[in-house]
Amino acid sequence: MVDPITRRKVHGRARELSLITTGNRDLMVWWYGGISKNHKAQSIPLVEVFFRELDERNTPGKFSRFPIALNHLGLLRIGSIWNDGRCQSEAILQKEIFTIDFSKDKRRIVSPSQDDQKNTDTGHIISQNDYPLRFSNDKNWLVHFPLKDGKNLLIPCLEFLVRCYGRSAELSRILATYPWDEVKNRFFAPLDQPAPPDQWPVKLRKRMRNGDVVFLAHALYDPYAQKYAKSIYAQLESDFKDGEKYAFIKVAPWFHGPAQIMVNGLWINDGQTFLGLQILGCSDPSGDPIYRDRENTNKTDGTVLDDESGNAWRGAPVRPLTKLPEIFDLTDDEEPDHGSASIEIEELDFIVLGSPRVIVDARRSHTKSSGGHPGNNDTPGTFSGGEHHGTGKGVGYASIYAKTVMESHSTLRDMWDAMLYLKKRHKDIISTVEWFTFEGGFCSNDEPELVSLQAFDKNDLAENAEELPTTTRNWPYHDLGNRVLRGVLVARMLVDDKPIYILEIQRRPRKKKAEKNGHEIVIDTEESFKGVVCLFSNQKVFITWLRKILHDIRYVRGVVQKLVNTCPGPDRVEAFVHAPASDEQVPCEAAVRNALLKMDIVLPD
Repeated sequence: MVDPITRRKVHGRARELSLITTGNRDLMVWWYGGISKNHKAQSIPLVEVFFRELDERNTPGKFSRFPIALNHLGLLRIGSIWNDGRCQSEAILQKEIFTIDFSKDKRRIVSPSQDDQKNTDTGHIISQNDYPLRFSNDKNWLVHFPLKDGKNLLIPCLEFLVRCYGRSAELSRILATYPWDEVKNRFFAPLDQPAPPDQWPVKLRKRMRNGDVVFLAHALYDPYAQKYAKSIYAQLESDFKDGEKYAFIKVAPWFHGPAQIMVNGLWINDGQTFLGLQILGCSDPSGDPIYRDRENTNKTDGTVLDDESGNAWRGAPVRPLTKLPEIFDLTDDEEPDHGSASIEIEELDFIVLGSPRVIVDARRSHTKSSGGHPGNNDTPGTFSGGEHHGTGKGVGYASIYAKTVMESHSTLRDMWDAMLYLKKRHKDIISTVEWFTFEGGFCSNDEPELVSLQAFDKNDLAENAEELPTTTRNWPYHDLGNRVLRGVLVARMLVDDKPIYILEIQRRPRKKKAEKNGHEIVIDTEESFKGVVCLFSNQKVFITWLRKILHDIRYVRGVVQKLVNTCPGPDRVEAFVHAPASDEQVPCEAAVRNALLKMDIVLPD
């Protein structure tokens, strides 16, 4: 990567004060170095971050290095380009999704420093011609995964730590700062209500994000995950006791078995190695459902108990500022003041690939404590992670995290996956989820088939006194250029012994420009249609009705609300929208719940 890089604009709102002195130079984050102690703010470990200056042709040149807070690495991604302390653009890297195996015997931990060792079979781990490092015998570690055809995937261990060990920057900071007993105290609050059978109960402390819960549940109940969680602090403590200024830690996957991972990076070593510089997403481990509770939960059905008024947020940072500053200054040298205001800063979203872990949120009949006084909401001059220390510095608390999003394939597929997810979550209520074709009837295989619409023929055109518009004639095609017809997902859910039918139209793909967390991105989107939900007590009537609606839907170009009351047959029929909800666990979960609600079926949260 010594050729000029291609980049796109980013409107970063975070200003890293350690980089202010760089002046009007474009510095690209190139590599993460060793971890060191922070003698100015002891609860914030530092990472030596290597940059390369870009010239007017965007060619990487001179190296420079700055100590940056470990909990800021999610903002200073490798490939991000900084000028005067702000991220203003980023290198465009290649995106790949790999199916690999996280098991211990299926991966290795390697280092560029091994290139100089005798009797090694690794060869050049990172070719200096393809991606030159500041030191050819760099001591940092990478996770090595074998791929098909003798190729391999490399991911820097620190990137794996900050992106795959939970979703909050606070989590990786805690792992690197405290021994295990203190780590557990900062992660987990005492359980105070029983979990349903065969579920892992976890009660999160106030600084933990909901997205941390899958990793934290395994760190609590799975000895394999706990071993790797403990190793972070143990390695750092061992290196620092030996007098090392920098510690180079090994970070491995905390669960075993097959996994998918999405990364940005580049092919090196004559196309044999993919160097994954940014992790965009990963699959969840399988296992028992997780029963998630919080110290400061808002999932209650009743009023506060009298003896705990005002305690819900005690011990947590002051509630986030309602009016965010245009630019946030982040410091690595000072810890937040006691009682100062806080701010929430989002990293790039983390995409959960494949089937997400089932998470059930605890609900209480009464809340044990109310919010209380929010404290000082004055806007601090700067923000920091770490523990509160002292007052009067003008430093607030920065809660930095990646929002968890689910991999979305299309609305149609997301609806099917959401039905399967709800069946898994509510086995006692939803007994079957099936798809239908006229040729094969109902089937419960996980991979659904669609009922194909028919193109307009001469008989259809003869039935209409006026000639059909071209847009209507073309509407039955999903791919107009190749004359591929649209399909319709016809699904049946047996909910409390009621057969509920759901129809979803296959949408044509679209692309549009958008902005996400300061990043200019192109979004893959699609046409928008409502779905149809109905209840039939007679399946023969359903087949007749289905043929009729699939015939008529072409004339209204998928606007199903025009048809729901014109085709007799269902006991009940309604159109429904696909509005998302902030707390849904998988895409379209809220849409399926909305469809069932139209049939007077309310699923528990």
